[in-house]
Amino acid sequence: MAAEIVANLLAGLGLFFIGVKFIGDNMKQMAGRSLRRLVGYLTLHPFFSAVSGVVAGALVQSANAVTFIMTSLISSRLITVRKAMPIIVWANVGNSLIVLLAVLDLRLAALYLLGTIGFCYYLNLDRSNRFRHAVGALLGLGLLLLGLIFMKEGADPLKKVEWLTRFLAYTKTSYALAFLSAGFLTFIVQSSTTVSVIAIAMAKVGLLGVEQTVMIIYGSNLGSGVSTWFMSANLKGMARQVAIFQTLFKVVGVAVLVPLFYAEIYLHLPALESIVSHLAGDFGRQMAYLFLLFQLCAAALVLPWTGRILRLLEWISPATVEEELSRPQYIYEQALDEPETALELAEKESLRLVRHLPDFLDDLREDTSSKPALGAVTLRKAVVEVGDEVRLFVTDLIDAHQSRELLEQALNLQNRVDIVGSLAETLAEFVALSHQAREMAKLAAFSGRMAEALHLILTTGYETAENPDLENCGVLLQLTADRGEMMAQIRRGFLGERNLEPTEHQNLMTLTTLFERTVWLLRRYGTLLESQATTSSR
Repeated sequence: MAAEIVANLLAGLGLFFIGVKFIGDNMKQMAGRSLRRLVGYLTLHPFFSAVSGVVAGALVQSANAVTFIMTSLISSRLITVRKAMPIIVWANVGNSLIVLLAVLDLRLAALYLLGTIGFCYYLNLDRSNRFRHAVGALLGLGLLLLGLIFMKEGADPLKKVEWLTRFLAYTKTSYALAFLSAGFLTFIVQSSTTVSVIAIAMAKVGLLGVEQTVMIIYGSNLGSGVSTWFMSANLKGMARQVAIFQTLFKVVGVAVLVPLFYAEIYLHLPALESIVSHLAGDFGRQMAYLFLLFQLCAAALVLPWTGRILRLLEWISPATVEEELSRPQYIYEQALDEPETALELAEKESLRLVRHLPDFLDDLREDTSSKPALGAVTLRKAVVEVGDEVRLFVTDLIDAHQSRELLEQALNLQNRVDIVGSLAETLAEFVALSHQAREMAKLAAFSGRMAEALHLILTTGYETAENPDLENCGVLLQLTADRGEMMAQIRRGFLGERNLEPTEHQNLMTLTTLFERTVWLLRRYGTLLESQATTSSR
């Protein structure tokens, strides 16, 4: 039985992580303006955030699961950490309703959801450009819920283990032992509500005392927080901030209510136990109310300090370089009300992307000053993601049917942003192939010279974008004139002088092709800049 329990727990944990990954990846692809507006509306007012959190906590039956769904939304830039914090707080409150109701069947919800997704795949909706990412996100949610079911049902046989029953009964001798035992069991079961419901049932038949049950409820909440901390170990930056916040929420509740418990026991000061005894005569309902009051007290302690807590979280888990680069710095939704200002901000955001293009080649060059290389993979992802944001922003601006002149400028900018995205993809491929060429003695020096030449051209491209007058545009266009014949001569000369292996030959051909494509894309970019400069000079 022990092997089966471990297998179920590991399978559940694996499905949980796969579900979180599926949700994040597909929500990122769905991150259009309409979805952003919906999420923004739900988090616009504290009341809506509270309702969203309570409903999510009650339906998912796990505040930890809601926390990891929030990490996916943050990774997709659909929500900020500040806006996710109240939802997580109220998800804990919603989750506590399960202790009161204890009748909702998470398993049925997950099975119905997976069945619906199966029909979506049967109807080929996963191949539809419109619905495929929504289907993928729902599949992630289904796997996440199924993972929770595996973990909970895998741990369910523990209730029938004789030594465990004796151990819980032994906790009657010590409040601290009851507290620590509950924390440990919650860490295994991944559900503070499950452990609390089991403890209440055991207390009803006399296996536990009232005080030990209270401490088990407190300990299970701490165990839930520790579990979130553990499961977020692979996260970084802002995504990890919300997981730490969930842990902090539980720790704050325990840090305040456990001392109150001891004050009530030894100093006879009225506290939560006294309150719940007046709310209900039935012991089970009293403990359910206690579980709910724990969440409400922690919420009352945390919510007024979200600003300072956020600064603490940013200190503990600062945003990664990739997150900083992938976050737009100039454009924002309200700017669309002023078309000229919006276009100017979008231009600044676009220029910021172009500024990073020469950085792609830093780890290929010997002279990179003192700045650390950011890495082509990180830069490619950042440029593409911010480019998508700018493109959506400019699309909204175009849809507003502004003046003809502004529309022309917006379309010009959108085309330039598309080119910058293509440049990022091409440069990332060039860098990856250049690293392979470094291992080939016959190509190492040649690839290094190509990287230096590209860096010069890209730097000129940025300087031209920063000051796009006709003279600078002319220099860029001259520098990026057709290099096809020159590259053909280089290939013929290189191949004629050296006896290259097939892999070296393929590498050379691909490198030179990527070089040509980069120069060609920069020429297109320069042509658009020249067109913009010509229009502005009229």
